Amino acid sequence: MSGDNPSYPISTSAASWFDSSHALHIRVYSSDGYTISERCNDGQGWVAGATFPGSQSSVTVWQDSAGEHIRLYVTNENVTTEYCSDPGTAGWTKGSYTQP
Repeated sequence: MSGDNPSYPISTSAASWFDSSHALHIRVYSSDGYTISERCNDGQGWVAGATFPGSQSSVTVWQDSAGEHIRLYVTNENVTTEYCSDPGTAGWTKGSYTQP
């Protein structure tokens, strides 16, 4: 296959966790080379989530007494940006990660 076809995912990262009610949550972040697209499954099927400009991503999730914290690291044009999803904060916010 040759040429540039942004319809095909070129990279994917994923995270999952069980909440305090033991329900499974899954997040998948796929890139077409230009945009990272989030897909979410919280037990009711897959739905589209947020989008981020970028070609590569990595993700981590942890839980504390407030709930689940997601950190998504997206690389776009050689710059990596941290996006944060935290309990009590609507949507995604930019984090404080800086490259060396």
